[in-house]
Amino acid sequence: MHKTTRLVSLFGALALVTAACSSSATTAPSAAAPSAAAPSAAASAAAPSAAAPSAAALTGSLAVWEAYGASGTSEKDAFDKMVANVMAANPGLTVTVTDVPFANLFTNFETQAGAGSGPDLYIAPNDNLPKEARAGLLKDVSSLIPILTAAPYNASKVSIDAATVDGKLYEIPESMKAVELFYNNTMITTAPATTADWMTNAKQLGWVYGANGGGSYYLWGLFSSFGGTIMDATTGKCTADQKGVADALKWLADMKAAGMKFYQNDGDAKADLLSGKIAGFIDGPWQSGDLTKALGTKLSVTAGPTGPGGAWAPLTAPDGFYVNATSPNADLAVQFALQMLLPANEQLFANAGHLPANTTLQPTDPIAQSFAALMAKGFARPTLKQLDGYWPNFQNALNAVIDKGTDPTKAVADACAAMNKANGIQ
Repeated sequence: MHKTTRLVSLFGALALVTAACSSSATTAPSAAAPSAAAPSAAASAAAPSAAAPSAAALTGSLAVWEAYGASGTSEKDAFDKMVANVMAANPGLTVTVTDVPFANLFTNFETQAGAGSGPDLYIAPNDNLPKEARAGLLKDVSSLIPILTAAPYNASKVSIDAATVDGKLYEIPESMKAVELFYNNTMITTAPATTADWMTNAKQLGWVYGANGGGSYYLWGLFSSFGGTIMDATTGKCTADQKGVADALKWLADMKAAGMKFYQNDGDAKADLLSGKIAGFIDGPWQSGDLTKALGTKLSVTAGPTGPGGAWAPLTAPDGFYVNATSPNADLAVQFALQMLLPANEQLFANAGHLPANTTLQPTDPIAQSFAALMAKGFARPTLKQLDGYWPNFQNALNAVIDKGTDPTKAVADACAAMNKANGIQ
């Protein structure tokens, strides 16, 4: 996300360790926004203390996980520079950064933290935030709310809300994200705005649907285009079988028949966009840096398709830092996260396509500006526990419709029943 504040790039002794983490589990990339209420004053007061930003230099050792290597070089380079800056400002601090494949990140953390080990903290979208918070794997940082919402952090209310589970803050928000349409404006000169426009341009467009690429995440924004919803906001009961969702899947099947290319992961879609095999596909701001480098002014961003039921509304939520509840260095980890989010450091991430949770950092890059303008139109990602039942079951429905030609109404009914069953809802 966004632009340049001048900083001194000091790369001290940054310890980078590349992990060959092994796990077959796949978690839908997620982005999302507020669905939990902001913590009450009582909850914040009762929360374990989290020290205000330290005036003293930080000392000690920290292990940090991130997964930015999965989306190209821009995010990873920016993160490494931010760590280097924090270490240069704190000569007694050693930080070991491990790049974990995104598909393994949450499972590896949950397995290791559950056994009392794992990193001191990690940074990621809030995909598994509710699950990990309720499992007691994350440090309650609710007492940071007054600090994060004041200068110099100026975290938005939406980012705080989206980082909150059951009235407590478990994530230190860094940026906001949602998915929109990247397209080459020399291949498609008029941005496709509606589902009909997309159909006209079907042979020039791509769609990420595979589980390895988080297909059920990219799919979400399309539900509102057809007037569908996935779950009741209060009970978590699946509502997808009532209207709209099956129509969204049918539209995708029709788009495939009309020539739209379908991808197992966004890396393959990105390669085809850069080579000119397609003119556009849905993805998030984490791709902005690399795509802008390659396409320059040929790259544009617009919302996904508006349909007969309404506007495109993708999941919106923050990336942020999660502190391992079992870490003996938890307080140091909090202080490290706060230094990573100082404006001069956060601006590096802004330049790499992150849309800051800090409301005073404004993007100047046109692509970042486009994402920032569209972010408010997203769907606040629920933190209801019942959302866990969405990912595997609606990924199965998507696969069935696209790969096997299953009737969308049946696929959605089956997914909805399976989701309710997993959640113990009759």
